[in-house]
Amino acid sequence: MVNVVITIKVNEEIAKLIEKMIKLGIAKSKNEAVNLLIEYGRVEIEKKICEQEEVMRLVDEWFKNGFPYKRLNTSDLREERYE
Repeated sequence: MVNVVITIKVNEEIAKLIEKMIKLGIAKSKNEAVNLLIEYGRVEIEKKICEQEEVMRLVDEWFKNGFPYKRLNTSDLREERYE
């Protein structure tokens, strides 16, 4: 595996979280703390990416082939939208 150096800005909450991770011995450095945050959060992000890719696939399919449902009752959606 090749390491790549990048420069990032994080919000204050993330910076404090990184400092706590180091202070508590969870990580030895900011680099390790950020990598841990990324790795532990990676599963959730990959899951969201898969979900969004499926949505995009369906939208593309619907544009090509038409929406698969005819005369779908959407009155409840309209009511919720205008409340």
